Amino acid sequence: MNCQQIARMLSASQDGELTPDLELEVRQHLRGCAVCREEGNRLQQVVRRLRLVPPPAIDPFFPARVMAGLGTRPLAARRLAQAVAYALAFFLIFAAGFALQTGSGRRATAVPAAAATYSSVLLEPQDFGLLSVHDDTLGLFAEAGRE
Repeated sequence: MNCQQIARMLSASQDGELTPDLELEVRQHLRGCAVCREEGNRLQQVVRRLRLVPPPAIDPFFPARVMAGLGTRPLAARRLAQAVAYALAFFLIFAAGFALQTGSGRRATAVPAAAATYSSVLLEPQDFGLLSVHDDTLGLFAEAGRE
C-alpha cells in the first residue's frame, strides 16, 4: 500500500474498523514509513484529547422548546392550500388542453392507411401537426444523389 491509501485508513484503524488483514498491512506500513507513523501518532493524540473533553450538557427542555416553536396548525393549513392550488392548476391545464383539442372547429378525419414503402411515405403529403412532409421531399433526396 502507498502512503495515500494508508492516510485514508488511519482513522478507521484508530477506531478498530478495519479487517484484520487491512490492519496488518497498515501496521506494517507504519513500521517502515516515518511520515505515516507521525501522522498516525498525531491522530492518536487528537483522539486522546477528545476523549478527555466532557460531553456537552444536555438541556432537558430543548425538545419541548423546539416543539412549542413549530406551530403545527398554520403549517397544515398552508400545505392543504398548496395541495388545492396544485390540483386546481392541474385541472385548469387539463381542461384547457381538452377544450383546445375538441373545440378547434375541424372535423375529425379518418387516418390514412399506412404506406407500404418508404418512398410512398415520401410521395404522399403527410400532416404531422407542426411538421409536414410534402411531395418535394423525395426530390431533395434525388438532387443529393445527382451531385
